[in-house]
Amino acid sequence: MAYSASVPKFTCVVFQNGTNVTSSDTCNVNGTVCDIIEFDTSMRTIVSEWGLVCDRRWISQTITTIQMSGMLVGGIFWGHVCDGIGRKPTFFLNVLALGMANLISYFSVNWQMFASMRFIIGLGCAGFTTSPLMFEYIQNRWRVFLLLIPSFDLWASVMAAFCYWSRDWKMLNISIAVASGLAMFGWFYFVESFRWLVSNGKVHLAQETIRKVARVNRRPEPNLTKLSVVIEKEQKEAELTKSLRVYSALDLFRTRQIRKTTLLFAFIWLFSAYSYYGIALGVQELSGDFFLNLFLVNVIDIPGNYVAVLFNTWGGRKWTCTGFYALGGVFALLVGIFKFLNLSISGTALDALALSAKLCVSAAWNINTLWSQESFPTVVRFIGGGFISSVSRVGSMVAPQIITLSRDIKGLLYLVCGIVCLLSTGMCVFLDETKNRDLPDMIQRHQTRSDTRKNMKHAQKY
Repeated sequence: MAYSASVPKFTCVVFQNGTNVTSSDTCNVNGTVCDIIEFDTSMRTIVSEWGLVCDRRWISQTITTIQMSGMLVGGIFWGHVCDGIGRKPTFFLNVLALGMANLISYFSVNWQMFASMRFIIGLGCAGFTTSPLMFEYIQNRWRVFLLLIPSFDLWASVMAAFCYWSRDWKMLNISIAVASGLAMFGWFYFVESFRWLVSNGKVHLAQETIRKVARVNRRPEPNLTKLSVVIEKEQKEAELTKSLRVYSALDLFRTRQIRKTTLLFAFIWLFSAYSYYGIALGVQELSGDFFLNLFLVNVIDIPGNYVAVLFNTWGGRKWTCTGFYALGGVFALLVGIFKFLNLSISGTALDALALSAKLCVSAAWNINTLWSQESFPTVVRFIGGGFISSVSRVGSMVAPQIITLSRDIKGLLYLVCGIVCLLSTGMCVFLDETKNRDLPDMIQRHQTRSDTRKNMKHAQKY
């Protein structure tokens, strides 16, 4: 949508006294509304396709908001589906939905049809985060290093290069549909999460899955006799626990400690989503070549991930996030102030500040994802993650609307970004560090300061 919703250069044509009077990138000529709007043919977007400028300029960014609302609904919906039918079918069902919606988008005859497909695409995007195939295969100590595999950032950068080559929003949709079709062949390779199989009583299938993983990795098959005993014991304990207590979203607000954790992470994620998507989707706010900026705003996340892992390994979750949010806030505020006051500064320097803000927000949000998962007790970890993820979509829904307002109020997008990043900095200070600490399993009803000190001592010793 950063490309599809971009506004090509256009010419306003007014017929006056038998002659044509024109003006570039304006909606009137000397106070007279355009009779015809002619778009630059060097790039084809939904804006030029359906004339979404002037009194219709709100439509293009509203379509992006509709897509983000799909992600909000999907975050809640797919979580239940994933727990019900499994990780693998949920994952590939979303791949199929993305492929079909992008294919139908190619044949859109109006913006309403296109917007409805973007909602379905939003649903599909949300499904990837609620079907954690890769996450559940990997041991705890290695999960942070998943950030070093720049899958999303790398291919987003490739798609930016594809936009430069094709210059056509329809080609962008058809390419994603084709890629989704190819990805469906992964069904025959990937196996279901054995953690999910065990938790749903399908021990025999879990054992078959483990054997297949061993064969693919060319490792000897493990002795599953002891594993079967452990699984049986855990199942009995799980059934007992489930019969005693059924947890819901209300438990995220039961005690003072977990209520603080829930609310702080919810606001931090909301602010992170606004900042991340605001800068990414507002690529036309940057100076210089549009396509180069589209590439840079995506590729900048790759070094951001490496820096995030480096600082996280050295300083822990809390101070890594605090530092990156603070830096991101300062960079964004500087961009916003320069734009708002129209101060003299080179476009390259301004772009460098904006991209630095994006790098910091991306790095902080990535580590924050791990931090939040480690902060919620096991009994409500998935519920807590789903809740804050859904709240974050409010930020990504607001971002496109601020982009529209920022065309009239210069610098507004970055001023708001800077403020919310600094607010996130302050909120991180009040959260507990989780590095090298045992994951909590149950919600602590009563915990004294003495208990907290003992737990921290135990964590440090561990």
